[in-house]
Amino acid sequence: MKICHLIYDDVGNPWLGGGGALRAREIYRRLAGRHEITLITGRFPGSSSEEFAEGLRFLRVGSDSSYARSRLGYCAAAVACLQGQDWDVWVHEFSAFAPLWVPRALRRRGILFFYHFVGHHAIKKHPLVGGVSWAAEFLTLRLYQRIVTISPSMQEQVRSRLRGRPVQIDCVYTGVEERYFDLEPQELPYLLYFGRTDVHTKGIDVLLQAFALIAGDYPDLQLKIAGRGSAHEVKLLERLVRLSGVADRISIHGEVDEAQKGELLRGALFICTPSRYEGWCIAAVEASAAGKPVLGTRIDGLKDAVRDGETGILVDTGRVEQLAQGMHSLLQDPPRRISLGERGRAWARRFDWDRIARDQEEVYLRAAGENEAL
Repeated sequence: MKICHLIYDDVGNPWLGGGGALRAREIYRRLAGRHEITLITGRFPGSSSEEFAEGLRFLRVGSDSSYARSRLGYCAAAVACLQGQDWDVWVHEFSAFAPLWVPRALRRRGILFFYHFVGHHAIKKHPLVGGVSWAAEFLTLRLYQRIVTISPSMQEQVRSRLRGRPVQIDCVYTGVEERYFDLEPQELPYLLYFGRTDVHTKGIDVLLQAFALIAGDYPDLQLKIAGRGSAHEVKLLERLVRLSGVADRISIHGEVDEAQKGELLRGALFICTPSRYEGWCIAAVEASAAGKPVLGTRIDGLKDAVRDGETGILVDTGRVEQLAQGMHSLLQDPPRRISLGERGRAWARRFDWDRIARDQEEVYLRAAGENEAL
């Protein structure tokens, strides 16, 4: 089977190398021995127009001169690149900030991969173009007959938005690497945020405010923030840290390698994921696999990745006081932290990449068979 996957994100992209790109790479490198796979992504500094890695073919389109031009160039060129390829089934991994206009004949043979709803957050993040992103999300969801999501809550949300339309909606989870289960947990006096540096989406502004509220009660406690992001987001984060009133207690680690990531995870008291929206949350499940409890938000996707009261604690999104209270609750109860971490490690065992790759393969095989009949 020949599979062509359109996704702006890329693990090497310094502007956006997040969970979607990681998920695609992990699944497709497992399928590469049985299928011919091409990924069409956006250009970024240092990227080549064509690359072969781990049995996968990468075609990169657009501009590498800036983040905005990269996204716009991808939007302009990705579908034309798809039309020049030979495939049995193709996948549109939707991004509200890199929407694609796809002709109806192509849509009939494609699969829409839909992670999460951005909604009004698009305008909050990008006031000038957010309305276009919001509209693209609304319209695109209604144009495809086959949709894949990555969590049960998102599957239900999509089904609800489509109001009974005869659309095939599958749920295929995201996996976790085995190496996190091999980490030996310890407890050092710091809290950890690990993920893409995207202040609004990931709720990092709320995290800083909540940490400032509790810092006086725990004079030795630190907050560590790790993960790469665009230059704009990093500058915004640095400014918010300076304004937090506890800048001397907060360290920004930026992009780290796998060994550094493992050390940060295994030493943290717990992991904070105060996102405003998610489709899932790879970082939360990685934390569970490392034996660490997760303090997150009660939103679609994340409420599937974290079992409230069993592998972590969930609070309402955007609520500084609730997040601070969740911090207090975990800091004051070491036995509970350890218990949540142990149960989290058992919970994360079910998210095996090999099994998930097979589940996604089944969706593709069914779609390819249907395409043959068109």
